[in-house]
Amino acid sequence: MTARLSALARLGVWVAALTLAGAVTLQFSLPADTPPATSAMSSTHTWWYLGRASGFVAFGLLLASVLLGLGISSRVFDGVLLRPWVFDMHQFVSIFVLVAMLFHALILLPDPYAHFRFAELMVPFASPYRPVAVGLGSIAFYGSVAVTLSYYARQRIGQRGWRLLHYASFALFAGALAHGALAGADSHRVWSQVVYLAGGLLVVFFTFFRILAARNHSRPKAAASAPASATPAGRASA
Repeated sequence: MTARLSALARLGVWVAALTLAGAVTLQFSLPADTPPATSAMSSTHTWWYLGRASGFVAFGLLLASVLLGLGISSRVFDGVLLRPWVFDMHQFVSIFVLVAMLFHALILLPDPYAHFRFAELMVPFASPYRPVAVGLGSIAFYGSVAVTLSYYARQRIGQRGWRLLHYASFALFAGALAHGALAGADSHRVWSQVVYLAGGLLVVFFTFFRILAARNHSRPKAAASAPASATPAGRASA
């Protein structure tokens, strides 16, 4: 039942993403000589506001995905939530991250205030507006696509390749954090700085918790193998 609901939810997400992409493409294909004042949405820069708001939504979803992944590996949710449910949520939120990131980028195309082009948003470091910061956001998007697709190609890339891709999630989160802090129009606001600082500290805290949990998990194995190796050969044979 859970697998069916997860599959239906993913299908709904992809349908929503395709619908959004089609709507943005339709809006972007309008004649360039259309006066901005003919639309109330253009005159109030609603596209720009949607882009700014969706950036924080994408960052929040990415933060939730990273924390869920760390929670699975560190077993911090054991006893509170079922591990299969946490894993399904981690995989499900990862897809939502891609949709939110794509929305955040493409919603800026119709805005007459920003004047972004498709290549400037999707090609790293091609934007005339803060190219390094915007480029980090593009790299974070493509990296998130690779990490999400690794769920379905785990048997082909192997366990080691799958782990390496997931370790790259830390760099992707750092890139997304730098993108929001350096390229965001609200980065100078206190509440925005609190959001980025709290998100970064949460990832650092859960990462250290994951390291400590791995060490504590390996100690019982070492203690269990120590008596066997220290047993005299005569007693072992007896």
